[in-house]
Amino acid sequence: MVSSLPSCDNTYIYDPFMKNEVVVMEDSLAMKNAIKEVISDIGWETRFVNNRYEAVELVKNKQAAYFILDNWIDENKQEGFDTLEVIREFDKQVFVAILTGYPDPKNERLARKLKANLYKEKSTEHYRKDIEEIASAMLEYKKQIFSNIIGIINNQIAQLYKADVNVTAYERAKKNSEWLEKYTNQYVAFVDGKFFDGNPNEFELLKLVRAKYPDKPRFFTKVGEIEEQPIDLSMASWLDEIII
Repeated sequence: MVSSLPSCDNTYIYDPFMKNEVVVMEDSLAMKNAIKEVISDIGWETRFVNNRYEAVELVKNKQAAYFILDNWIDENKQEGFDTLEVIREFDKQVFVAILTGYPDPKNERLARKLKANLYKEKSTEHYRKDIEEIASAMLEYKKQIFSNIIGIINNQIAQLYKADVNVTAYERAKKNSEWLEKYTNQYVAFVDGKFFDGNPNEFELLKLVRAKYPDKPRFFTKVGEIEEQPIDLSMASWLDEIII
């Protein structure tokens, strides 16, 4: 077996990876029933397609992200691989399991080459166990997708926190009378909750902070008795817009 990794209301789901649905291309009634039973047990829906054209159309339209493909459909012994090959032309990330009732080492090598997430040979009797293995791999893949999304969101939250830390540091610095007297009417920058530098020349300070901290959240403003609005709180967009 080859394996690799990378409940919402479906009305509000726009990303196919978030959908609880698997697309199945299979011509055996017994296997169809086994797939539908197992997929139903995990709370997912099953959508059956008859050929590669229907399957690929779903990928092209971003309507599906999980596939179970029987390799031998009707007279074509390679229908599953043919479908996988075209799917990978449109999307490298969707989950595709190849299911075959005709074991062949060449097929397993081809599955690896075409980037199948799973290659599973059908048992002679225990169809349900075969599908449970595929469903488990599919759920692990979806969990990894969610983990990646959560990691991105946590990073975004951290960036906002860092920006807020810079504002807090600036407000704290203003309470220091010596600091306020020294930097009144100058431009100041804060990075990672610490005072970076001050300069009466706005562009010189921008060049310094951009060179030293190109990717960190920063706070940049002018200190005055009646203070101006901060230039920006974002990481780098305000730097990139200024031509020096």
